Amino acid sequence: MVKLIGAIGAWRPKLDFIALHYIWIIFCAILGFIVLYPHGNVPAIDALFFGASASTESGLNTIDLKELKMYQQLYLYVIPMITNLGFINPFVVAVRIYWFRKKLKQMRPSISRPDPEAVVLALRGHEDAKPRQEEPRPRSPSLDLAVEDEEDDEKKTRLDGKPIGPEAPDTTYFIPPPRERDSGQPFVVVDPRNDDEIRPAPAEHMDSEAGVRLRRPMTARDGPALTTARSLQHAASSVFVLGPNKAGRRNSVSSRAPATSNLPALSRQVTVGRNSKFYNLTPEDEEKLGGIEYRALKVLLKVTIAYFFGLHLLGIVCLVPWIHNAPAKYTDWLAQNGLDKTWWGFYSAQTMVDNLGFTLTPDSMVTFRDATWPMLIMTFLAFAGNTLYPVLLRLTIYVMSKVVPARSSTKEALQFLLDHPRRCYTLLFPSGPTWVLFVIIAALNLIDVVLIIVLDLDNPAINDLPMGPRVLSALFQAASSRHTGTSTLNLALINPAVQFSLLVMMYIAILPIAISIRASNTYEEKSLGMYKDQELPDESDASSYVVMHFRNQLSFDLWYIFLGTFCICVAESQKISDPAEPAFSVFSIFFECVSAYGTVGLSLGHPSVSASLSSQFGIFGKLVICAAMIRGRHRTLPYAIDRAIMLPGEGSDDGTGPQGDALLRGATARSEKEATD
Repeated sequence: MVKLIGAIGAWRPKLDFIALHYIWIIFCAILGFIVLYPHGNVPAIDALFFGASASTESGLNTIDLKELKMYQQLYLYVIPMITNLGFINPFVVAVRIYWFRKKLKQMRPSISRPDPEAVVLALRGHEDAKPRQEEPRPRSPSLDLAVEDEEDDEKKTRLDGKPIGPEAPDTTYFIPPPRERDSGQPFVVVDPRNDDEIRPAPAEHMDSEAGVRLRRPMTARDGPALTTARSLQHAASSVFVLGPNKAGRRNSVSSRAPATSNLPALSRQVTVGRNSKFYNLTPEDEEKLGGIEYRALKVLLKVTIAYFFGLHLLGIVCLVPWIHNAPAKYTDWLAQNGLDKTWWGFYSAQTMVDNLGFTLTPDSMVTFRDATWPMLIMTFLAFAGNTLYPVLLRLTIYVMSKVVPARSSTKEALQFLLDHPRRCYTLLFPSGPTWVLFVIIAALNLIDVVLIIVLDLDNPAINDLPMGPRVLSALFQAASSRHTGTSTLNLALINPAVQFSLLVMMYIAILPIAISIRASNTYEEKSLGMYKDQELPDESDASSYVVMHFRNQLSFDLWYIFLGTFCICVAESQKISDPAEPAFSVFSIFFECVSAYGTVGLSLGHPSVSASLSSQFGIFGKLVICAAMIRGRHRTLPYAIDRAIMLPGEGSDDGTGPQGDALLRGATARSEKEATD
C-alpha cells in the first residue's frame, strides 16, 4: 500500500502554466453548464456550448442571447472578462509580485552576509576587530572575506585570488551554483548598462569601503545564499549584489543584531532580528530591497489593470449616451427585441473589448452598420482589446515615461519595462517587433477592406450603403475577422472569394502576436518561449527564424482543424447530402471549425435561425466544436513558459534544466572568448 501511494505521488503531473490555463478555461466552461442549465430554458448541450464559447471568447452561439434570462446574460458578461488575456496576464504579474515578496523574505538573511556564523563585520579603523579563526574545512572555489584596515587596500584580493588596486568600479557578478563552481565555472560580470550582456570578471574587483572579507572558504552550507543569486534576472538580481558600497556608507557591527551595511537606506521603524530577519518593512522598504524589477512589475500591474478596465469604461461612456440619444431606427430595434438601452451599451462594450462576439441583437451589428459613432468606437475597442493590445500597451507605457518626473522611481520602472519588456510581460515586446506587429496588422486589415469593397461592388447586400459607411462597415468587419466575431454583413450573401479571405484571416489572426512572442528578443542565450519537443532554432537569421515558427504553427494547427471538420462531416453527412439544405456544405462546416479553432466567432449561419451554424449540429457535432474552441484557445501558449511568467526559483530560471545548462554554457563560452581577446 505504501508503495502504491508512493507510485501515485510520483505519477502526479507537474502543473505548469499551460496546464493551469487549461484547468481554468475548462472549469469556467463547466461552470457555464451549472449556471445556465438549471432554469430550464437552455438544453444541456447548449448550456455547455455557451460555457465553452464564453470562456474561450469564441462567440459562437446556438441560441439568441435575447432569449436568455438576465442572470444568464450577466454570467456571459462576467466569464469572458475573467478568462480574457487582459485579465489573466495581469493576474500572473500579481502572482509574480507575491512570489517576489516571498523570495525577498527568504533572501533577507543572505543580503548582509552569506553565513551568520562565518562573517565578522567591523567598522573601519577599529583595531579590536579581529577576524574569527575557523577550523579548516574542505575548500571550494569561492570568496575570501576578511576584516582589513584602510591602509591594506592595496593588498586586497579578487574573487579569483589576483591582487587589485585600491579602487574598483561598481560591478555586479553572476555567481555560478556550487556544482558549476567546483567544475571551474568562472564568475562573470553583468554590465549594468546592458542588462543582457555578460562579461568575464575584470582585473579590478570589489573594494568594500568597510573592508569586509570572508576569511574561511565557502562550503556547501553557503549554497542557499549563493544559489539564490544564480538568476540575476529575478528577485536576486536586485538584492544579492557583490560590489562596493555607496559612498559614505559604513558597515557596522553589533552583538545584538546582524549587520545591514549592504542594504539600501531603510526607514527608521525597520528592525533587524536574529538571522537577519527584517521586521516592520514598509512598501518603500520592500521596493528598495527588491530593486528595479520589483518596482517595474508593480507599475506594470497597475498599468495593465487600468488599461483593461479602462477600455471597458471607455466603451460604456461612449456607447451608453449615444444609444440613449440615437435615432429612432436603432432604439426601436432594441425595443422590438425587448432590450434595455443601457444594458445594450454595457454588453456591446464588453463584447468588443474582450473580443467575445456575442451580441444581444439577433442580427449582430448589421442594423448599426450605418451608425458612424458606434462603428468607430467598437472598431477601436476590437483592435485595442486583442490584436493591437501589445502595441497600445507599449504606447501607453512610453507616453507615461515621458510624462512622469525625470528622476522619479516611476520613470526608472517605466524605462525598465521599455528596455526589457519580455522579462516582465508576455505581451509586451521591444520597439522593433512592436512596429513590425503594427505594420502586419495594418496591412492585413487593409487587404480585407479592399477585398470586401472591390469584390462586392455589384452585391446588393453591400452596395446599398453609401461609400463612407460602406468603408467604415468593411473596416469593422475586417477587425471582427481577426478575433471579435461580430458582423455588419450577412456573410452568407457576400462574394465566395470574400468568404474564403475571411476564413484565411480567421486562421492567421493570432499568428502575428504568436510569432512576435516567439521571435522577440531572446534573453541570455535562450529563447524566451520554449515549446514542447522543439529544438532551439538559429536565431541569428531573423527571416528563417520567423518562417520556421510559421511553418511549425501551420503543421501543428491544421491537424486539429481537419480532424474536427472530418468528424462533423461524418456526423452531419445526411444534411450535407440533402439538396433541401444548401446551407449545409463542407465549406460552411470548414468555415465553422476554423472560426471555433481561431476563437473568432464568425459563422455563415443557417436560414432558419439567427444563431450560428453550430445550432443545427447534433450533440456530437457541438461537442467537437467545444473541443476545437478549447484547444484553439491554447494554440499559442508554450509548454515551458518564458521568463515573463516564471516564478523565482523555477527550474529553467535558476540555472537548472536544459535551458539553464545552455545559459551556463553560453556564459562560459562568451567569457572565455572575451578573455582571449
